Amino acid sequence: MKNINQENTDQHDSNLIQNHDYDGIQELDNPPPPWLMILFYITIAISAFYAGYYHWFGQGALQAEEYAIEMEQAAEKYKKAETVDLDNLELSTDAVVLADAAKLYGTSCAVCHGAAGEGNAIGPNLTDDYWITGNTPKAIYQTIKNGTPNGMTSFASLSDEQVLGLSSYILNKLKGSNPANPKDPQGEKM
Repeated sequence: MKNINQENTDQHDSNLIQNHDYDGIQELDNPPPPWLMILFYITIAISAFYAGYYHWFGQGALQAEEYAIEMEQAAEKYKKAETVDLDNLELSTDAVVLADAAKLYGTSCAVCHGAAGEGNAIGPNLTDDYWITGNTPKAIYQTIKNGTPNGMTSFASLSDEQVLGLSSYILNKLKGSNPANPKDPQGEKM
């Protein structure tokens, strides 16, 4: 015995059966529900507005343009103005500047150049008269700021004042000091 719902379903399904048969399997043509079709047509309408706004009429900026604009804004916002005249560098003798530079040296430079500038297995001795890249304020400033191809890391993230303070500390406090166990001379005598 068939139940009433099953009879209605069978009759409804017989109206939906397509005219082909494959290995005894018959396919039903079930249309999608109306809410899904409404959603589908809404997405088509939105895509038409999107294409018109961004592509056909060119009112909105495309992703590449937005990225370029944002990069310009970021570059302008974080632009570092060069405040140091490299040809006329004046080393600081201010105790506060040198104390701050000593702390910065301890955290950034001592790893390679030793706590007293004596040099170690990686970095050269900063206390003797032999220098690889030069011992002028300009040469030391540029070495710290830009690094060197033979291993010195660039500290471009430091401010100009910090780099100038480090240069002052190296030339005023470390150069000419006599630390214990200095590394052998490297570079040219200056």
